[in-house]
Amino acid sequence: MSDTMVRFRYEGETVEGEEVKGEIKAASSLAARNELALNGTRVSKLTERKGLNVEITKKGVPLIDIMHFCRQMASFMRAGVPVTDAMGSLRDDCDNKELVVVLDDMIQLIGTGSTVGDAAARHADVFPPYFVAIIRSADLTGRMDRAFDELHRYIKRDVALRKQVRKALIYPMILMVVSLAVVAIIVVFVIPRFAEFFEGFGAELPLPTRILMAIADFVQSTAGLITLGVIVALIIGFVVTINTRKGRLWWHGVLLKMPLINKVIVYSSTERFARVLGVLLDSGVPLSDALPSASDCSNNLVFKGRLDEATQLVMQGSGFAEPMAEADIFPNTMLQMIKVGEETGELAAQLDNVAGFFNDELDYAVDKMTEWFEPIMIIFIGVVVGFVALAMVSAMYGIYGQVEL
Repeated sequence: MSDTMVRFRYEGETVEGEEVKGEIKAASSLAARNELALNGTRVSKLTERKGLNVEITKKGVPLIDIMHFCRQMASFMRAGVPVTDAMGSLRDDCDNKELVVVLDDMIQLIGTGSTVGDAAARHADVFPPYFVAIIRSADLTGRMDRAFDELHRYIKRDVALRKQVRKALIYPMILMVVSLAVVAIIVVFVIPRFAEFFEGFGAELPLPTRILMAIADFVQSTAGLITLGVIVALIIGFVVTINTRKGRLWWHGVLLKMPLINKVIVYSSTERFARVLGVLLDSGVPLSDALPSASDCSNNLVFKGRLDEATQLVMQGSGFAEPMAEADIFPNTMLQMIKVGEETGELAAQLDNVAGFFNDELDYAVDKMTEWFEPIMIIFIGVVVGFVALAMVSAMYGIYGQVEL
């Protein structure tokens, strides 16, 4: 490693969820990330400042790569292979350069006396909080094989969940974008040519055709370009806004109030929270240590904020089920199940039941959202395309009748 110090710009979040950014000097990007992690900063973006301010952003390690890593580590641990030897083998066979760097650093740290959990904590931008918590519990119990196996099963379910939600949303959006693009091409390029053709006959065009031509003229006029510019500016402003913490907080609150979408968010967040907390408790992690890690599982800031408030009440000794109910974010079914688990002393088992129940409920909610969303999009597209077709066909028939006369 070079001894030359390089200046890096960074963006990230503190453990309290506050956005931070600044500059740091380090010998490499890895050293910069490690130093920031030690200071409690989760780095989301790291750029190297060079002479021409060229930005080099580190790509994250895909969750699926972490999943495969956990599966392979579980196999090595069951076979009795030492941790550093197992990581060395995986590092040598790994295709992801970022993960290779992380594993190499972890091997060095463990070799100098660090625990596996502490070595993983040095890479908070790669390994989620629950990952570190479970591995640290294995450092104490010695069941590293079980910890990696639990992590593999959880991450596998999480990857499948993300794919399911993306699949439900992407197809209708692609269909809408492609259809609107086709209509835009027709309005901007095809209709003007037809207009010249129609005007040559001197016939009065049907109302749908006149409306379509007026739209085509407006789109290509100065007013149309200004309107387009305003729309683009609003879109850019929206994107910029939701990339700030306050903007995301507002947008996430809006999403929680939208029919169908709100159920997907609540069910997915509930499933993840219950799954991770159950795994942590089952791995021997105390509730006071497990809750903060499990609370990070929701991507919705409003949901996470209320969950953090409930977590603080639990940490103050207010029990578990009651603070969760006061958070007013969890479905009643979940609250009843964890209440029973708390009363019977089987909280980890009940949380696993909660996760399984809401995994099924999430499947149903996603299917229901798709059932509503796809027909709405298809009807909208059908109306737009149908109107364009009606305008052109009615004009052709009008011209045909004019020629016969």
